[in-house]
Amino acid sequence: MNAAPSAKRPVLSVVTPAYNAEDFIGETLDSVASLTVAHEHVVVDDGSSDGTPRLLRARDDEALTWFSQENRGQAGAVNAGIERARGDLLAWLNADDTYVPESVKAAVELLTERPEIDAVYGYMNIVDQQGGFVRQARCGPFSWNRYLLVGDYWPTPTIIFRRRLLERAPRVDERYTDVSDVDFYLRLLQGARVHRLKGSIVNFRYHAASKTCSNPEEMLEKAREIRLGMARNPIERAIIRATARFRIARERTLPFWPQASNES
Repeated sequence: MNAAPSAKRPVLSVVTPAYNAEDFIGETLDSVASLTVAHEHVVVDDGSSDGTPRLLRARDDEALTWFSQENRGQAGAVNAGIERARGDLLAWLNADDTYVPESVKAAVELLTERPEIDAVYGYMNIVDQQGGFVRQARCGPFSWNRYLLVGDYWPTPTIIFRRRLLERAPRVDERYTDVSDVDFYLRLLQGARVHRLKGSIVNFRYHAASKTCSNPEEMLEKAREIRLGMARNPIERAIIRATARFRIARERTLPFWPQASNES
């Protein structure tokens, strides 16, 4: 039976889409459960055929709410989770990633103390399939234009944002199966006041089954098309095409992502 939400309104709602995630979701659940800020964890089981529902059913966590639905894809699962979320602050954490609790606390405290800030993001630890540290992915200060023209340099799994931003982007576009986060955060953060934390907020698990690992060039090409659709003039479109060609060529010779292992 699915867990019922706590009556107490949370400050932070963490939305996790999950599909056949039994290998990693336990660590994801543990990391969210260890948060010291008032939170809820809304997990949407998107039609898993493995042991994901069984693991969720076995959890004893009053902050956890989960439910199963017919498979709609990752974007559809995120939308279903956002519809259930009750917090003023929201975050999207995938079912193979984990939080760094002290950094999440720092982000939430900053948003609580400074109501003019719309969102916070930070660095990201890249970890291997077993959760071993590989390296830290750092990022520069916030620039929406840089993201549009050059591509992803915000680690999107680290973003924590205010509910009010959903007026700009109420839903994740379910047409984009692999790069829906690129479209969503471009729409969500355009014109927003965003602060960067100089510390890792998320441990991003890079493994053979992850979408990022499966075909990095294809992901870059799909992200390019989204960015071209948001370009405001021919000059911006030319810059986007040029930077995309450079990044694809660089990926072939000097890959950003580590070599993923198929070992369990």
